[in-house]
Amino acid sequence: RDFSGQAFLLEPTGLSVVSDIDDTIKITEVLDKKRLLRRTFTMPFEAVAGMTTLYRDLAAAGASFHYVSGSPWHLYPELSAFFAQVGFPAGTFHLREFRAKDKRRFNLLEKVAPFKRAQISALMQRFPQRKFILIGDTGEQDPEVYGEMARQFPNQVQRIVLRRVPGDTWTDARRNKALANVTAPIIEFTAAPSSTAVLAP
Repeated sequence: RDFSGQAFLLEPTGLSVVSDIDDTIKITEVLDKKRLLRRTFTMPFEAVAGMTTLYRDLAAAGASFHYVSGSPWHLYPELSAFFAQVGFPAGTFHLREFRAKDKRRFNLLEKVAPFKRAQISALMQRFPQRKFILIGDTGEQDPEVYGEMARQFPNQVQRIVLRRVPGDTWTDARRNKALANVTAPIIEFTAAPSSTAVLAP
């Protein structure tokens, strides 16, 4: 069998964007399981309004991208084709392993937060001189994971950006707990913010 791929060479210093995929830049409706299945397997992928422009502007400003998602690697061909079609910048993909023939068949049933935490932590430890902007949504556990990363790596996390998802549970109590003692600026949005706001010192 023939395989192909891309390698991304990352400088020790610079700016990295860690981005979730589902309901952050691609409408998936994760909180509605029936809609989630339709959006993933039977409907054309749809970008969140304004996010392609934001990401292209961030890339033009020199940012590199790391897409960290609980989706399985099986979706990589479709996701990469969708990204190229709508104009999301190329970057590294960090997806979950899934194989029906061994114990990895249980991976998709596990909570995604530990996976994301491990992937993002590894990036920050591997590139201690890079600054990171963490972009996700309030539908699942991105705020909790990003809050933990910001507390663990306060000198590297430059900003946390969260898309408000319809039907989320983003109460004041949850926000205060997830982002307690986070010193990095936080942006919450329903309409995609400008790159100027995301890159502000």
